[in-house]
Amino acid sequence: MLSLLRNRGFAFLLGGQLLSLLAPWSQRTAVLIWVYALTGSGVGVSLVGLAEALPLLLLAPFAGVFVDRWDRSRTMATVVLVQAVALLPLLLVHDKAGFPIILIVTLLVNAASQFFMPAAAAALPTVVGQEAIGQANGLLQISNSVVPVIAPGLTGLLFAAIGPRPLMLVIIAFYLLSMPLLACVPAPRPERANGSKSSLFAEMAAGLRYVRRSRFLMSLIVFVFVALLGVGGLSVLDVVFVTRALHLRSEDVGVLLSVTGVGQLLGGITIALLSRWAAGRYHRILAAAVMLNGIGTFIYARTPTLPVAAAVLFFVGVGFPPIMVAFMTMIQLAAENEYMGRVMSLVNTGMAVAIILSMTASGTLTDLFGVRQVISAGGVILVVAGVLGLFLIRSTPGPPAAPEQPVEARDEMLAAVGSASR
Repeated sequence: MLSLLRNRGFAFLLGGQLLSLLAPWSQRTAVLIWVYALTGSGVGVSLVGLAEALPLLLLAPFAGVFVDRWDRSRTMATVVLVQAVALLPLLLVHDKAGFPIILIVTLLVNAASQFFMPAAAAALPTVVGQEAIGQANGLLQISNSVVPVIAPGLTGLLFAAIGPRPLMLVIIAFYLLSMPLLACVPAPRPERANGSKSSLFAEMAAGLRYVRRSRFLMSLIVFVFVALLGVGGLSVLDVVFVTRALHLRSEDVGVLLSVTGVGQLLGGITIALLSRWAAGRYHRILAAAVMLNGIGTFIYARTPTLPVAAAVLFFVGVGFPPIMVAFMTMIQLAAENEYMGRVMSLVNTGMAVAIILSMTASGTLTDLFGVRQVISAGGVILVVAGVLGLFLIRSTPGPPAAPEQPVEARDEMLAAVGSASR
């Protein structure tokens, strides 16, 4: 673990991702509070979630092709600059009439992020090597878990103290500070991309064929699709839960999100410390953690008070880092570098479809049947996804094998070896 921290490339990636994650977490919390304050509607909050998910569906398949063509460090640095600029129109929002601006900005920021996520995932194996991917993901998850501890509560306080528009300037600064760190990550484009002259759609099709040939990758996509059907729409309902179920102020959602973040921090530290033990067991960790999260989500939906809800979400948070580390590590181990961007984009596309379906249903169902019932149903679906994972994903892959040589090349090599031995 210490050797990873001494790796300058990984240190740049770690610091850059920390700041670039702090910005969208703060932005998302502020926007959800802002929208609910302006509209007072569960549907309005769900529309924000749809604006976050729609770029996944529309851009993810294309983004992966470009990530596999471009220098990945420059891609990450450019994305955070674009996101900073995209937030500027929010400074013009003063009342409910500005709600469409909030939706458009959310759409643009998340559109840019479709290039960041595959680039960051593809950069990691290049920076640390295949043998250290699990441990590196564990350390990244500790860093990422710090953000949910800090961002929601601090964002809620700043929202109340200085208002949403000055808060957006702070968030823009986070994006800009992450840019030089990400630009220093040693993650160039794949070697085979240097001479690639294939069309966009030909490379998309090649990526799709690559995933379809892998039973393991297809199983992961099916698994995450089912899981996100359950929780994809729940991610924006905490503010509704606080106001409608617990009858508190919308700003109090920061308490729940921060406590969840503390749990995530503990879970991140735990999975990082257990990274050697976890190697080869990530498939079991993934299924078990998802089932436990489903049980926790169901219990959370029935909690009567903010302290009880916070306690339950703490334990739900503990289970989240093992899910992320196991999921990401298995993808990075299963996919080759030249296809990594496209693999991540196809995974993200499947996630987008599930999230959009879940978002579309959750906002409407919340207004019809109540937020407790909708969150409970999401917990049940998570448990089903965990059971499905036990049957679909039965092993953790090793590092990708080197590409097999053509038969002619092997024959020539064997003939040369034979001649040399004689």
